[in-house]
Amino acid sequence: MTRNVGTWMMVFLFTLTSWSATDTTHKLVVHFFGSSTCGECLEIKEGLLKPLAEEYPSRLHIRTHDIDTDAGFRLLIKMEQKYGVPESSPQELFLPDTFLTGYEAIMERADPMIRERLERGMGESKESATADSVDVVGYLKEKSRGWAFLAGTIAAGLADGVNPCAIATMIFLISFLATRKRNKSDVLIIGVAYTGAVYVTYFAMGIGLKEFLDRLEGYYVVSQAIRWGAFSVAALVAFFSFRDAFVYARTKKTQDIKLQLPKAVKLRIHKVISGNLGGTGLLVGAIVTGFLVTLLEAVCTGQMYIPYIVAMTRHSELRIAGLAYLAFYNLLFVLPLIVVMCLAYYGMKWNELAQKTQKNMVLLKVLLGTVMTGLAAYLGLAG
Repeated sequence: MTRNVGTWMMVFLFTLTSWSATDTTHKLVVHFFGSSTCGECLEIKEGLLKPLAEEYPSRLHIRTHDIDTDAGFRLLIKMEQKYGVPESSPQELFLPDTFLTGYEAIMERADPMIRERLERGMGESKESATADSVDVVGYLKEKSRGWAFLAGTIAAGLADGVNPCAIATMIFLISFLATRKRNKSDVLIIGVAYTGAVYVTYFAMGIGLKEFLDRLEGYYVVSQAIRWGAFSVAALVAFFSFRDAFVYARTKKTQDIKLQLPKAVKLRIHKVISGNLGGTGLLVGAIVTGFLVTLLEAVCTGQMYIPYIVAMTRHSELRIAGLAYLAFYNLLFVLPLIVVMCLAYYGMKWNELAQKTQKNMVLLKVLLGTVMTGLAAYLGLAG
């Protein structure tokens, strides 16, 4: 009796397993890739794919992947390589034997294509879709958008580094060192420590902001609000940069410039520099000064930094390489400071820097306005 029960149990389990395997094997598997913050992606999932999945619950399996995640993006790369996708799109759909890219193509053609393949009894997409051994760096090198964003990073980082707010602080720093009659070794110590502190602080601020934005990416409404907020900041800064360039070209008066550090913040920065670099503890004083000045300058430099980081989070292909781009941006940000400190080491006077700044003020403002216009355009067009 016990032996018969055991035999029947084995037959039952074998039959159940066979049914399950048959059910999975004969399902048409469709992979959809899109961002969790993309409005058009949401329309595709809710308006097209979900109704189809509900209509064919036993024959159709829709797998959606978030390209804002590391795993989702790596899997997208794998699928694009297998299918030979010529150009990436914010929305991509993969069937067993073909693919569709772009919102319009998917909305117009996916429904009849899926139904036709259901009739033919197709199953899984090309091979088993996994993200193992994906050469992300090599893949990014093949994508023009990555190179375009690299060019944008170079422009934004340098423009942020030579903005009048940062230059004004450099001028005061050099003038302070001159009045204190610091020798070359002191200037070298202060320059290295101060620049290093500025880099680390600004980089840490960027990492914190990027992580914060990444955590909000799952909330579509909040993400869109941040995007349009950054767009507004970039557009306003661009407008006032061009306005400042036009006004300064006519009057040659720095007090007519709108985009500059508030007087209270300037005085606070001067106090920080004077208080920390006036004594004998140059190394610690320079590090503390770099840290505090970077925080205070963020009132001005953040006008470029924040929109840039928001733009980075909209660029799905840069999710993995984001920190590398951020590190490169910050290197470009401190590059003008490195140059100025080297010139100060070799004897450049603060009034020489002030004169060069005033002479090129219009150019600096136009540069800033142009970069901010590009950032605003990118944020406005990003889905």
